[in-house]
Amino acid sequence: MLADAFAAERLRFFKARGVLFWSLGFVPLVSIGIGLIQGLLMRGLLARAVAEGNPAAALARQPVSLLNQAVESVSGSNFFLVQLFFLLAGSAILAGDYRWETWRFLTPRNTRANLLLAKLATFGLATLIGLVLLAFGGGIAGLISAGLTGGGVQWARAGEYTNAQFAGIFAIAFLEMLALGALAAVIAVVTRTGIAALLAPVGVWIVQGFVVSQVSKGFPDPLNPPLQCIAGFPVMDTDLLKAALSPAQVGETVSVNWPAALLALLLWIAGLTALAVWLFRRQDLTRE
Repeated sequence: MLADAFAAERLRFFKARGVLFWSLGFVPLVSIGIGLIQGLLMRGLLARAVAEGNPAAALARQPVSLLNQAVESVSGSNFFLVQLFFLLAGSAILAGDYRWETWRFLTPRNTRANLLLAKLATFGLATLIGLVLLAFGGGIAGLISAGLTGGGVQWARAGEYTNAQFAGIFAIAFLEMLALGALAAVIAVVTRTGIAALLAPVGVWIVQGFVVSQVSKGFPDPLNPPLQCIAGFPVMDTDLLKAALSPAQVGETVSVNWPAALLALLLWIAGLTALAVWLFRRQDLTRE
């Protein structure tokens, strides 16, 4: 059953402490470290501004919005270096059995479709945990910055992101990582190597971003209908969905075509997952 395969795969993943740290814990720790460095720099600049009687010192002590910090951290999941760390988990989950040649022990115990879907579900769980840790790390970084500069702390500022918008951006980041994981599954099955499952999906995402940036030069406004015509790219889908949730778009008459972007992103996830399962069911695993 799928539930049994998922339970077994989940147990295997959470036993891999090294993979857990580098794929899920390292980036949030780095964001906290960056917050500490920024806070120290701001503290030094603030002390200098106060000594010189510079009015900019008051701006440095403005309250820190923890919600904005969390949104910025979660939105950073589309940065290729962050994606690489997330895919460390994906590579270990999806290609580990090829490396250790253990597929032949697993396939008699369950269907191939269940085994691969369980791996993708485990990657989805890992992604969910990683995004929560990213948001938490961004909030901790904000608290450190506020403590070092003497500024106040508040959950949200008027006219900026709301709880509902944060939930939407979190869901969009989660769906983008699922699409990345589904592509990694296809590549893992085709190549049978973890390094390809780690690097190739990120490369595809970088190429998409380059194409989107080139097309965007002719249409600088992200709401321009011609630009929305390339929403078939997952990178563009996520950009359009995040644009629809930006504070500037709330209450505006011009809106992003978010239903089409969301549908396209979901179709990418479903299509890549189905392709991975189809390829895996027809793969010779007698020596794997």
